[in-house]
Amino acid sequence: MGFDALLSPVLEFAHCEASLPNESFDAVLATSAKGVEHLPPNQNLRETPLHAVGARTAKAAEKQGWRTYLLAGRSAALLALVKARYRTPARFLYLAGRDRKDDLEKGLRAAGHDVIVLETYEAKATQALRPEAIRAIANGGIAAVLHYSRRSAEIFGELARKAGVAEALRAIPQLALSADVALSLERELGVKPFVAATPGENELLLLLHKF
Repeated sequence: MGFDALLSPVLEFAHCEASLPNESFDAVLATSAKGVEHLPPNQNLRETPLHAVGARTAKAAEKQGWRTYLLAGRSAALLALVKARYRTPARFLYLAGRDRKDDLEKGLRAAGHDVIVLETYEAKATQALRPEAIRAIANGGIAAVLHYSRRSAEIFGELARKAGVAEALRAIPQLALSADVALSLERELGVKPFVAATPGENELLLLLHKF
């Protein structure tokens, strides 16, 4: 698209010491590729159907030998698909991050299902934005900032204030993957972000055509 990408991660992913339950499940749920990638090795579990959020999650699972049965663009859509497929009480293993929304597990439990949550990874906030990112923001060298999650948007706002560039960011278009991400940016930076038509990276990148 003709843009140069300047990366400044605000999250560092760490492995959680998770022990796999010695039980059987009707299906495994994953809402992030990290949830699958940080799972302890267990070949028997790979025979269990997997339902995922996002093509990246499905690809990570299939690399490890899983077959993805249900695939949705976000957790709410996966919840609806799983509830439609499992009409009677079922038992699920949810591969999750330590910091997460609990809508999926709550929704399934409310529908009478049993959900065992296995936290396989955690995302820790970085201490600062990268120096080159701070300089580019301060000098007006950024065409737009892309935000992928509620938590990363919140941390970005905090780190921007810490670096003294929050005011400069208000003049730079902020692009949000979803309305939820946009709300975090509004609270943290006091800006009105552009929001992707649907929560997906391709849709987020399409917003760059505005600039």
